[in-house]
Amino acid sequence: MGSHSNSGGRRRASRRQFLELIVASAGSVGLLACGSADEAGSASLPTETYFPQSIASGDPRPSSVVLWTRVVDPARPDTDLVLELEVSPYEDFRELVPLDGEASLPLVARADFDGCVKVRVTGLEADRTYHYRFRYQAAEGVVTSRPGRTRTAPEPDADRTVRFSVMSCQDYGGHYYHCYRHLLEQEVDFIVHLGDYVYETVGDPAFQDPNAERKIAFGRPEEALTLPSRGEVLAARSLDNYRDLYRTVRSDPDLQAVHERIPMIAVWDDHEYSDDCHGATATYTDGREDEHDLARRRAADRAWFEYMPVDYDEAPAAALDADREFPDDFAIYRSFGFGRHLELVLTDLRRHRPDHLVPEDAFPGALLLTEDEVGDAPAERTVPYIDVDEYADGQYAAALREGAGELGIDAERVSGFLSIPWINAQLATLGDDAPVPIDPESENFPRGYAVHQLLKTAEYARLGARYLVALDPLLAVAARRFAETEGASERLMGEAQRAWFLDTLRRSTRTFKVWGSPIAFMPKVVDVRSILLLPPELRARYVLSADDWDGFPNERQALLAELSEAGNVAIVSGDLHCFLVGTPFDAEEPSRRVVEFCAGAVSSLTWAEGIERLAAADPSIPEEFSLIAPAVGALLTDRQTRANPHLAFHELGKNGYAVLSVSGEALEAELFLIDPRDVATPPDALTGELASRFKSVRFRVPADSGALERLDGSGVARWDTDEMDWVVA
Repeated sequence: MGSHSNSGGRRRASRRQFLELIVASAGSVGLLACGSADEAGSASLPTETYFPQSIASGDPRPSSVVLWTRVVDPARPDTDLVLELEVSPYEDFRELVPLDGEASLPLVARADFDGCVKVRVTGLEADRTYHYRFRYQAAEGVVTSRPGRTRTAPEPDADRTVRFSVMSCQDYGGHYYHCYRHLLEQEVDFIVHLGDYVYETVGDPAFQDPNAERKIAFGRPEEALTLPSRGEVLAARSLDNYRDLYRTVRSDPDLQAVHERIPMIAVWDDHEYSDDCHGATATYTDGREDEHDLARRRAADRAWFEYMPVDYDEAPAAALDADREFPDDFAIYRSFGFGRHLELVLTDLRRHRPDHLVPEDAFPGALLLTEDEVGDAPAERTVPYIDVDEYADGQYAAALREGAGELGIDAERVSGFLSIPWINAQLATLGDDAPVPIDPESENFPRGYAVHQLLKTAEYARLGARYLVALDPLLAVAARRFAETEGASERLMGEAQRAWFLDTLRRSTRTFKVWGSPIAFMPKVVDVRSILLLPPELRARYVLSADDWDGFPNERQALLAELSEAGNVAIVSGDLHCFLVGTPFDAEEPSRRVVEFCAGAVSSLTWAEGIERLAAADPSIPEEFSLIAPAVGALLTDRQTRANPHLAFHELGKNGYAVLSVSGEALEAELFLIDPRDVATPPDALTGELASRFKSVRFRVPADSGALERLDGSGVARWDTDEMDWVVA
């Protein structure tokens, strides 16, 4: 690897040149002497002016690591800038690692790429700490970035414990990164970031609470999307908009300090592009508009590529390529080996996924499955239906179409098979001038599943589509579509990524295989069938989110069999803004199980508060559900309904992160929890030691059993799914 390609200027620019990492080879012979770090003028030039996002490192492998910075010069805006990289095994830089045979590596930070530079340094020693810095020659003298520290991965045969943190969901507005400051005390080898590193909206009242000191403003707001349904909220759309997100978030001193000291391995979730997205399609309007926006997706991808220290040199990862078609123009899924005991596999679950199984614009009265399609579903779970165009010579169709304005529905969609209970509810709204209700028992009506049975009460709504969806009809329609499409309806990873993912797990001989899934894998079901304050039609089992794996149950089942076969698979996940720990298993084959640790959000609104806000603000949610929203935690772990026997621990109302430690004997996980009121408090306003603000919970997975154990002052307890309780070992 003696040669290198420089996206900043060592060869003629090309259309795809910005997509190439600079690659430099570290010398294998002796170190080089270093010049003075305090050259003329450097002491008087403010580092933060020229390196406003400081530095970062990422994707450590035994012989390589990616180094990143962004340089700007106020005196030379929109100009390509020359700088140099220095690497040393010593903190004081008394000797330097040769880069391509020289003491420093010359670079050019191109204005077209927002001044960002990424370098893959190869030829390094395994499991070793390196220090690095960037130096820029300004008109007044040399300015040096803050020094960075990074560490390469251990050799594949190294028998050592590996420690890493799991972070996700770090909304900036009105929230502070105390978790990162706390992490600096934990001595980890690297960070796994599972997505929502930035949020594309600014000031969304549904979940964001910016203040005067802590907010993001677009430099070009006229290029942003305006979301009238969310109170004229702005969402990033242009490349400059998305860059603004990273510029601001990466200006945070605690986040900078962590990037300066610990390498990061990152993937994205949805907010790096758009909330609850699939592919290049957003979901803000819940189906009212076509939100497929390839230009916006490309802008989001390019900003992520420019700012995140990710390595694309090893397949299947592939750098952003403007000459290829979406979605195959970028691949960020990849795996890492850390010694003999840790295989880390990271997946992208947004780029290739299909639409949500239930479209947000599904018509509430329409049939999901006809009588021929529901199979042997019990009659009490189904509803009678008619062909509204033909029944009673079409008088019910005519009445509903005529009253569509009053009912708030699209008259043109009143057609075909419609649910009788839904029709009767609309007739009651229309009043005395409407036809008499249809007696569902008066004829031998066929029975099937209707859209409204999912709790989808509005024509354009996320409720009943991707949030709070009735489980039984969801499972029925999911199974039907899965069979019809040969699995394509739930193929979150796409075919190529799925094949690579399973092959990587099957081939790995490492003690533990840790899958970084940006979304939660385990089921999260609430069973309210026995809650009498709810009307009978609402007493059902529900999944709280169909945007994660709960919305893709058959693919989850298929993967679970493969994961359990691989042995000692642990899942780390994010997205939900809460802590969940459990052992997802196959109900028909309980021995097929894995362990999952869903880590809380660094700073974003907690799941508990998000659920309560949604229940209070969404008019499509039945009022009765707002009364039970605070009881979601208790419903998840209710031993009478046994909705989630795999769920061993939950904390829905705290922020925080996790630290995992992997050895040949066990995988241990420590969850660090902090109150969201502290997260909303500036660092200088917190009293006492920061550590006192965090509480921790510890778990262990022995390599010889794969069981989930909890560690506390009273000893060791094992999670028993039959008892739904911790049993003393």
